Amino acid sequence: MASIKMYNKTGDAKAVAIQEKLEKNFGFLPQVFQVMGRNGDFLEGVLKSAESAGRGLDPKTKELIVIAVSAANGCKYCLDAHRAAALAAGATDDDITAAIEVAASISLFNTYNKAIGLDSDLKAK
Repeated sequence: MASIKMYNKTGDAKAVAIQEKLEKNFGFLPQVFQVMGRNGDFLEGVLKSAESAGRGLDPKTKELIVIAVSAANGCKYCLDAHRAAALAAGATDDDITAAIEVAASISLFNTYNKAIGLDSDLKAK
C-alpha cells in the first residue's frame, strides 16, 4: 500500500489526460502513475525523461540496465515492472539474472571502495 495519496485520474487536467493514455496502454492504471498523477507537468517530465534516457540503446539492453539499477536500489516494484518489459523485449531469465549479478557485484565494489577511501588509479586514457 502506498504511503502517499493515489491520484487515480483525480489530479490536474493534464495529469488526467496522461493517465487515461497510460490506462489504455496497460489496460489499467499502474500505481506508479497514480502516485505521480497530482501534477501533469511532473508526470509528463518523468515519462519524457524515461523515454529519452538511453537513446540509441536497444530496448532489451535498456531494460536490463533498469533491472540492474532497480536491484541495486532495492525497488521490487521496478524489478517486477521492468522484468516484464525485458522479457517482452526479448531478454531471457538468464539475461535478467546476469544483470542482477552484475549489479550485486559492482555494488559490493562500490561499498567497499567508498568505505576504505581508495584513490582512483584505474582510469580511461
